[in-house]
Amino acid sequence: MGTLKPDAVQATAPELARTERRSDGSLWYVLDNAAAFMPALTDRTATLVFRVSATLTERIKLPALQEALANLAPRFPYYRVELRHGFFWYYLEPLLDRVPEPSADSKFPCLNMRVRRRGHFLFRVRAYRSRIAVEFCHVLTDGYGALVYLKAVIAEYLRLLGLDLSGVQGVFRPDELPAPEESEDAFKRYFKQDIPFPGVARKAFHLHSLPLFPGQYRVITGIMPLGPLLSLAKTRGATLTEFLVAVYLAALQDIYHALPGPIRRTLHPLLSVEVPVNLRRLFPSTTMRNFSLYVLPTLDTRLGFYEFPEIVKRVHHYMQGEIDVKNISMQIARNVGGGRSLLVRMLPLALKGVAARAVYKRLGEDTFSGLFSNLGPVELPEPLAGRVERFDFIPAPSRQCKTTANAVSWKDRLFISFGSLALSTELERLFFSRIAGMGVTVSVESNL
Repeated sequence: MGTLKPDAVQATAPELARTERRSDGSLWYVLDNAAAFMPALTDRTATLVFRVSATLTERIKLPALQEALANLAPRFPYYRVELRHGFFWYYLEPLLDRVPEPSADSKFPCLNMRVRRRGHFLFRVRAYRSRIAVEFCHVLTDGYGALVYLKAVIAEYLRLLGLDLSGVQGVFRPDELPAPEESEDAFKRYFKQDIPFPGVARKAFHLHSLPLFPGQYRVITGIMPLGPLLSLAKTRGATLTEFLVAVYLAALQDIYHALPGPIRRTLHPLLSVEVPVNLRRLFPSTTMRNFSLYVLPTLDTRLGFYEFPEIVKRVHHYMQGEIDVKNISMQIARNVGGGRSLLVRMLPLALKGVAARAVYKRLGEDTFSGLFSNLGPVELPEPLAGRVERFDFIPAPSRQCKTTANAVSWKDRLFISFGSLALSTELERLFFSRIAGMGVTVSVESNL
């Protein structure tokens, strides 16, 4: 397919939720609204690559895993693609002559994915001992889509090893046909014209630390019993995510106030945490593309020091008010509406990249001090659940925030993973120490 075809179609075709396009018999995919400018933001370190992994009860047999990936490739055609570009836009083209293959895992996850290199998938499957990990570039999907894919891999892998899955529901199977809605751009489906855009958030405080050596990405994972944490959150009138975000903000506040006054006065006074929201809970959708936006609970340090119960209360009421169809619709309107602008559409790709980096800095990483994403409880039907020990969810590296966190729960345990490019581990220490100080047992693992 010639590189100008997608640009010609996008210049004349109406905006559609479906991302599949055909030109001269060739199939290709439009990037979803959240992913449209992501390729311009990536490099070998800030890869926009995140990880979801499962540790099984037995060591991985690579031949069976490789066969499972090959069997599933036709079930996920929208992931079996490479990134291409024309004069105006990036797009995704199928790699029909290739299937994903497992590779050995690395000490440092989420790095060195060459998303713009020809012939390379935008995700990979890694294996180590009894662990299967899938690493996805956000150009393809969000945490929901990655988890659905990982569950399908686990199910097909165990089926090949002889596990009887007859009657098992709730996982994608190789013998199913993908529904057209799975590859749609759900942002465009729920886009509404003529509604106001949200206000622009102000710049936030960022952690100051020397960086790790190039090529390193530290992951510190805290493992906690889920029950006591749910009880702590409930006694404070909050959900688990709201409670953990409050712990995160409290740790940032401790770091901020520990700085010398002259240094503190030169920094932005707002402490903000980006909390992604899975929009499938608000807007009915089966898309396997990106469909998440975020809310931004914030503390203004100019108003004084916040005690922890006050932080929990503020986070709870803010998130309950912001995670609402009307409020999220304003974000969708801003993001989709910006892409529909004739000026944006007619900018050459190189200039779109410059604009994308500037917009992402101003509307994105400039506005939050950290990120906390909770994938929630993972559900697997029996007999699959009995073969899995744990799940992990590791965030993509962030140059500006330096340290971010993801959480996932499995059965009766919660796994919180901080990914960091910073030499300092102060944020992680303060976060887990506060939880331990509330009487919750915390065990900590690190790859460094």
